[in-house]
Amino acid sequence: MEIDELRQVVQNRPFRAFEIHVDNGEKHLIEHPENIFITPQLVVTVDKSGRTILVSPEAVSTICLVDAKRRRNGRRRR
Repeated sequence: MEIDELRQVVQNRPFRAFEIHVDNGEKHLIEHPENIFITPQLVVTVDKSGRTILVSPEAVSTICLVDAKRRRNGRRRR
């Protein structure tokens, strides 16, 4: 994934939550723009439990916007 595409999703206003899908099958929910930091070499995020996630930008396969209504109900769009 191009790093500029990821930055654009983070910078969009109003911000919309999204999931980062990684090549190894993991999905990471980004609910606030403050929960992600992007450099050319690394994407850093923090999950709800406070665990720090480090991902190479090349490992990000897709970005999926999350429907706010489904997020409130505890279900995420796939």
